[in-house]
Amino acid sequence: MTEVILLISALFVADNHEFLKEAREQIDQGAKWHYVGRQSLDPNAKAIPMQCVDQSGKPCGEKFILWKLKK
Repeated sequence: MTEVILLISALFVADNHEFLKEAREQIDQGAKWHYVGRQSLDPNAKAIPMQCVDQSGKPCGEKFILWKLKK
């Protein structure tokens, strides 16, 4: 079980490396996470978007964010 969790974590970090690096830099500069509610993606910002999925597993609606780093 531990191996599965480590594998999933490693895949997440590898897939989102750029986002995590930029988020760490912004946090080091004083930014904090703020709940902004459901918002459309900012094309100029790195993000890990969310998207609803219907019962058959197909994506529905547009991708969105709920949290944003702000100073």
